[in-house]
Amino acid sequence: MGNQTRMKLIEVATELFAVKGFAAVSVRELTETAQVNVSAISYHFNGKEGLYEAVLLEQLSPILEILRGVDKTDSSSPVDRLTFYADQVAHIHAQRPFLSRFIYSEATNPTEYGRPIIEKHLLQAYQFINSTLQEGIAEGYFRDDLNVIHAAVALVGILNFYFIAKPLVLELFPFVKQENSETEYVAQAFRVYLHGVIKETAVQKPE
Repeated sequence: MGNQTRMKLIEVATELFAVKGFAAVSVRELTETAQVNVSAISYHFNGKEGLYEAVLLEQLSPILEILRGVDKTDSSSPVDRLTFYADQVAHIHAQRPFLSRFIYSEATNPTEYGRPIIEKHLLQAYQFINSTLQEGIAEGYFRDDLNVIHAAVALVGILNFYFIAKPLVLELFPFVKQENSETEYVAQAFRVYLHGVIKETAVQKPE
């Protein structure tokens, strides 16, 4: 029962925090919506702040799972690893429609509880992209004159901007509202990105 209450609070809090923002959601609203005792948040999370942190960790955990799952000791190329990462990010955003709201909220109006969590996860994603790009340059896949820092930041932006701006995108371009639009966007945007960083002679692994 205790674990069910905890998961129910995270489920309810995810939508309320994403839609209203951390400050605008009260403990009473959270517990009434979840239909649990008012003391449940203190018991399971040591307060609203702890619940907010738990929500962010739950939202972001799949990204770390992806990074742990990319085995850098296998035979996959840097291009293959970046392609896999981009594809998985699309799936995560599709499964977690509120994730982009949390990222945008903490980027533009950070809280002392959420900002460190967002920064930690984005930093790990950036470090993975950065090291993969550097490896790709060393192995002849990517351009020698590539600014790795700018290229890493650009990829993070490409993979997240669509989802952050999706409500505006759908309003301006309603014809893009279709099944699998998220995965199609990421696939095409990533192909465009690769054309900017990959060597023309590195379509195949250099001999």
